[in-house]
Amino acid sequence: MRALCLVGMSGIGKSHWSERLVREAGCTRHDCDGDIAARLSTIVPVASGESPVNALGVWMGMPWSDGYAAREARYLALEEDVTRAALEAVRAGAGPQVLDTTGSVIYLSPPLLAAIRETCRVVYLRTPERWREAMLERYRTDPKPVVWSGAFTADDAAAPAASLPARFAELLRLRDARYAALADTVLDGAGLEANDPGVAGFLAACGS
Repeated sequence: MRALCLVGMSGIGKSHWSERLVREAGCTRHDCDGDIAARLSTIVPVASGESPVNALGVWMGMPWSDGYAAREARYLALEEDVTRAALEAVRAGAGPQVLDTTGSVIYLSPPLLAAIRETCRVVYLRTPERWREAMLERYRTDPKPVVWSGAFTADDAAAPAASLPARFAELLRLRDARYAALADTVLDGAGLEANDPGVAGFLAACGS
């Protein structure tokens, strides 16, 4: 099986499927979210019962937060390093490999994205429009690190949160196009959750 790389928004099922591929297909998983959280663990405190990724979301903050741009840049630089190291491990690994990327993989450098496509079959788990409002609410209440890459502008500087629904919808549209351009295969993440095809069916749908 050619190495798989799963891309898409946080919460759409990348980790679910990559973990099942470990258990049921003997894959080696390369968890970029987890590696980033581990590297930032010295500066990002994790509360009891809190996941490291959620702690990172609190640390990153909203796009209008003081210092957000600097934290976003630091996160992306670290993600570049982590993803490059994971891809090298994929290339050096024996047996089937799965690269579980972050939602911001599309903002990495063009040479690294080209290397991912050369090495892996890239599968985009698409977020259906009916899930997007729920994803926005989850972002508000259970934050994970979201890279905006300049896509957020507030209509009212005094109340930037009021612009979040419209800007988040725009962000998802922009990301959808970029994920699809990176991918070899596009699958409906919600459809996979509602009608579990099993690992064999998932691999068949991925083209592997």
